Amino acid sequence: MGSVDMSVRPAAPGAAAAPGAAPPGGTPDAHRRRPAAVLRPHIVNYTGFRTEFTAPRRRLELPTGYVTLVFPFGEGLWVSRDGEEPRAPLRPSAGALISGPRTGWAIGVHAGAVHGLEVNMSPLGAYRLFGVPVTHFGEAPLDPAEVLGPAGRFLAERLRALGSWSERFDLLDAVFTARLERGPAAAPEVRGALARLWADSGSLALAAAGTGWSARTLRARFREQVGLSPKGVARVFRLQHALRLLAAGVAPARVAAACGYHDQAHFGRDVKALTGLSPSRIAALRGGLPPGSALDRVPGRITSLLLPDEGAPEQPVRTGRACRF
Repeated sequence: MGSVDMSVRPAAPGAAAAPGAAPPGGTPDAHRRRPAAVLRPHIVNYTGFRTEFTAPRRRLELPTGYVTLVFPFGEGLWVSRDGEEPRAPLRPSAGALISGPRTGWAIGVHAGAVHGLEVNMSPLGAYRLFGVPVTHFGEAPLDPAEVLGPAGRFLAERLRALGSWSERFDLLDAVFTARLERGPAAAPEVRGALARLWADSGSLALAAAGTGWSARTLRARFREQVGLSPKGVARVFRLQHALRLLAAGVAPARVAAACGYHDQAHFGRDVKALTGLSPSRIAALRGGLPPGSALDRVPGRITSLLLPDEGAPEQPVRTGRACRF
């Protein structure tokens, strides 16, 4: 998603960079805060961002299993559809953009200056707070009033009008806390299956058996409350575990074995199908950044890559299948 861009392009091997240094030609300004304690089982963080760079920035957004809600406060932010280069800018009048869990990549571009606020939440949190099936969340702009009721009316405008990030975060706390008792609770079976898949993405059969449901019921509940099928969730979780190992410098063959791929070739194919890039190219673009770095939207996961300037030879390769942004 067109998320916070407070990052520095990875330095070339052997190059030194001052800790916290601003990216060349730009001034990032980002403020991140956890939600109120009662919301933390559902929402990961809020991030307010205002950046000014001298040139456009392009980001590859990877599958993470999270739901992201963005309130753009100005123009200049573009978002891709189906893994293609984005062409249409988001406008403040759009209200917000929400992105559900997906098994494909997206490309976000901003023209250099971008201002807005981002909320990252678990899919079960989105199901509880918004009260609609998570499969409802696709690539289109969203009117917050559609899923938050009267409290969501003009929410983007109210956030934009406030004078500080702390006031904006407090407003979100109030709006989301009021929703807690109104939305549906996730099924314990879905919550348990998700936890088992994150602990071991190869345990799909065990996770399914643990629910006591038929395969059809399991798929229906996952699509309703998570936004993906159990198999889709397992692929995304396995990808995230693999990317963490790559970031730690583990060789691709060892990553493939550790994460349950048939072999290194299978690992490479699946990574390219999910991200549009090879494992080696991802590692090169990350430049050794750990999971949850300033480039990433949520702690502990690899969510984003800075892409080379347009015209560079290597771009994500389309697989021909639709991707949910």
